[in-house]
Amino acid sequence: MKKIILRIFMLIIVLLAVIQINIITAPRKQTPKQSDAIIVLGCSLWGDQPSPLLVYRLERALDLYRQGYGSKIIVSGSQGPDEWVTEAFAMKKYLVENGVPAEIVLKEENSFSTYENLLFSKEIMDQEGLESAVVVTNNFHLHRSLMIADRLNITISGGAAKNYPNLALNIKYHLREVVAYIKDFIFSY
Repeated sequence: MKKIILRIFMLIIVLLAVIQINIITAPRKQTPKQSDAIIVLGCSLWGDQPSPLLVYRLERALDLYRQGYGSKIIVSGSQGPDEWVTEAFAMKKYLVENGVPAEIVLKEENSFSTYENLLFSKEIMDQEGLESAVVVTNNFHLHRSLMIADRLNITISGGAAKNYPNLALNIKYHLREVVAYIKDFIFSY
């Protein structure tokens, strides 16, 4: 009985390690492709201002937009309990203040998860006749985002933004992402 338990434990460790390796390597394997849109996934706000992780996402989206990777930008995220506005509102404001024409930034303000970010962004893409997108999120979040987008039949590539330069936080985000990946792998349909 102990050998069976040990084997199951080792199998779980190997599975978790494989997932973590994929999370770490996904941003290196992904390059953005010319698309109709850029989808920026929401992240927490500090009041009505983008948090540092969200600023990294927005700066990456600005860079991709300026390089012509998409003619529309979809910003996706609702309002959390400690946020003064929706994430999408704050993201659009940031992009417009940095030179993006307001009419090309489309807001998706109803999502509370990565799955909903992509599901509701796909609805906007369908309404606007947009067929492909570059998803922008932080490095640790890209692998799961691409998996969900693939399940939603979105023609997508990845545009990874950098992570916050704090080792302890990065370890926390990567460990949390393994659990979130498993949850979304099982329950995202």
